[in-house]
Amino acid sequence: MIFIYPVVLGAFLYGMILPLAVANATAKARHVSETPDQIFLRVWPSVVAVDMVDAGGNRIGPGSGVLIGEDEVITTCQVVKEGKQGEVRKPGSTFKAVLQYARPDLDLCQLRVPRMQAVPIVLGTAKKLRTGQRVYAIGTQGAREGREPILSDGVISSLRPYQGSQYIEISALVSPASSGGGLFDDQGRLIGILSRRFIEGQHLTFALPVDWISKLAKEEPTASAPAKKNGINWLSHALALEKKADWHGLLKLSRQEVKRNPANAAAWFSVGTAFANLKQYDQAIPAYREAIHNETEYGDAWHSLGVAYANLKEYDNAIRAYEDALRMQPDNAGIWYDLGNTYYNIKQYAYAVHAYRDALSIQPANPDAWYSLGNTYDALKLYGETIEAYRETVRIQPENAEAWYSLGVAYARLDERDKMREVYQTLRKLDPTRAERYFNTYILP
Repeated sequence: MIFIYPVVLGAFLYGMILPLAVANATAKARHVSETPDQIFLRVWPSVVAVDMVDAGGNRIGPGSGVLIGEDEVITTCQVVKEGKQGEVRKPGSTFKAVLQYARPDLDLCQLRVPRMQAVPIVLGTAKKLRTGQRVYAIGTQGAREGREPILSDGVISSLRPYQGSQYIEISALVSPASSGGGLFDDQGRLIGILSRRFIEGQHLTFALPVDWISKLAKEEPTASAPAKKNGINWLSHALALEKKADWHGLLKLSRQEVKRNPANAAAWFSVGTAFANLKQYDQAIPAYREAIHNETEYGDAWHSLGVAYANLKEYDNAIRAYEDALRMQPDNAGIWYDLGNTYYNIKQYAYAVHAYRDALSIQPANPDAWYSLGNTYDALKLYGETIEAYRETVRIQPENAEAWYSLGVAYARLDERDKMREVYQTLRKLDPTRAERYFNTYILP
């Protein structure tokens, strides 16, 4: 194992405090997030409106772009389409633009905009992003709204490895005119270029990782119409099926892709995801293993492999998979939580406490982690700690009748009659049947 935990109950409290102190020190050392207003005020001058025209001089449609250097604007090839020239607009100024580089297979195009001065922008990376991370989409509005920049905030909902970085799906829905705009992290660094798509009856927002921009200068200008059946189209379609929970459709599409390209780690991951959601964990495991074989540092695949093993009660294998996942994603609260559940299932409660505590040091408002921590303390007969964990659960999730019932049981173990009656009154409002069961079992003599 790569994590060291106390295994004797006598050392339990010391072992519990030490990781929390380390976690708190680590949290202080982490970066300080900027507010959405701070991010917008700093980066919006680098987000521009893009209007390309076709060979006949017809306007193709509104889009956005990001100024990444003097005379250089990045946008998507969907915004450029067949256009070779057009206009780039900032509030109060309009500039002529010509297509400089195009990578239709990556949906990235670069425009040359003479005499357009760059506002300094910091390029980040998409390689270390994780699902659930807060992000900010900034694009321009349509003609009716005056083409002004607008911010939409959301979280990363999915990530897939592709072409040396990660293809991104976000929860925020942006306007069509925002395609080509920028996706920024909580420090205002550019991490992606926005791409709105309509797939499987859904409007979805993706982002092309900023790391791909370096590939553009190696290409000559070409017709920018998207290539047929390129990897971006496949990834977008797979993520759309996943969002619809169409697991049979996802399995069919992903199997076709791995047959075409057996080295596609994202496709193997999608095969595993489809099988896992169909409860066919014995089929999901080899698919996740193939994903890892092709992309060794695929943290999400290691995590999902652990979940599949845990569902088959292969707990030792699950723990090893979670530990490898945490080596790559030590700040992923979901992995710590699943590791805690696995330790709980094999009755290694001290280890479970530490895993849940690590999850909560990253995500302190997670009611499931607090509730599971309470269950673990209860198994250890540490009823005072049990009560505190359940109290946190109901503070975050006051409508959780199950947690209130468990809190009432913990109070009963300590014979705190007044607290027991308070729990009973709350349960009567939330779940009368559960309230009567609690009253008859614990309050009546």
